[in-house]
Amino acid sequence: MKVTLKTLTPLHIGSGEKYPPCNLVVLKEEDNKKTAVRLTTRKFLEVLEKHPEIKQNISENISKPLSFKEVENVEDGVFYEVSLYSDFSSGKRNPEIPEVVHHPDGSVYVPGSSLKGAVRLALTWHVLRNNRNLLEEFHRNVQSDLQNHKKAFYRTNEFLNGLFRFAPREINTDYFRFLRVSDSQTLKTQLVVHDVGIFYVARPNSHPKTFSLEFVPINRDFVFDVRFVKEEYDYFLTHVRKHYRVELPGSIEEIFSIVNEFYSEVFKFERERFEKAKENFKGLDTSKIEERFQKIEKALQSEKRVLIHVGYGGGLMANSLFILLDEETRKQVRNIIKDHGKDEAPLTRRYLVQSENNSYRVISPIGWCALWLEDSQST
Repeated sequence: MKVTLKTLTPLHIGSGEKYPPCNLVVLKEEDNKKTAVRLTTRKFLEVLEKHPEIKQNISENISKPLSFKEVENVEDGVFYEVSLYSDFSSGKRNPEIPEVVHHPDGSVYVPGSSLKGAVRLALTWHVLRNNRNLLEEFHRNVQSDLQNHKKAFYRTNEFLNGLFRFAPREINTDYFRFLRVSDSQTLKTQLVVHDVGIFYVARPNSHPKTFSLEFVPINRDFVFDVRFVKEEYDYFLTHVRKHYRVELPGSIEEIFSIVNEFYSEVFKFERERFEKAKENFKGLDTSKIEERFQKIEKALQSEKRVLIHVGYGGGLMANSLFILLDEETRKQVRNIIKDHGKDEAPLTRRYLVQSENNSYRVISPIGWCALWLEDSQST
């Protein structure tokens, strides 16, 4: 089955690699946007070899993109195009730009593992929420790990793995082996380098800390091949004569219905959190982010679309089972990762931000996407 993922907000799935702004060449500039290209490593080294003065400037300030005049024959060294909104002259501590996952030809894609991980989280939430005994066991495991200061939450993770296996360490029995998700098809598109601001929900945010990040822009479609191999699943259960601890969905349609339910709950929390924190956004222009929230809500109203959060920007609420914990336990979990005392949890949100005349515009949340299935029959 073909499944399409559309970006409703900018999307960042990191490759783990970073590059300095001096690896970018600005071709033109208008308003607050610069059109640039990222050079291939070969071309960048060639430029440094031919222009010792540029090499000297870069050694002194790697956070300054190159100009078109400084680079000869840029066409033969373009890795991909970039819309550049970040202001690197502000002296950020770490000027390097974390990049998104790329194909070697400069195109982008969404790894199947990212989509499958988001699905697994949603199904875990569904199983726990609909089984009181398991939910209580989950809470007991979390408290045990907290008391033993286990940052990796070993007992909790073993318990959660056991929900989808006959035993926690029997990887070959994992339910998700029957859900096959390919990497998406690659997509040639201009990327965006934008500043991200760290905003506190319970403190004034007049001058948020910012850092630069590379994004896939909104309204980009990624197509996956997704299969739930029900014949193998049924044969496997018959052959081993065992059953999972809980009843699990047997089709893609059922799986994605649960995905939509979970991420709709997470988005509802995100939206309410923002409204609750509005007092702490005084002095900031929030009209753009509120428009983006409304567009996501509109997508939620479509019966054919599935809401999902993928990649960076969702925090603990979109990337863990935080939503199943009470407020006090959330604080304890958060504090074992990074101690913020009695401050509420989640404490901060990451939003796209743009500085203008010593003030800020809050632009968008990060990582929200819509899915839809191209046909209605599982394979």
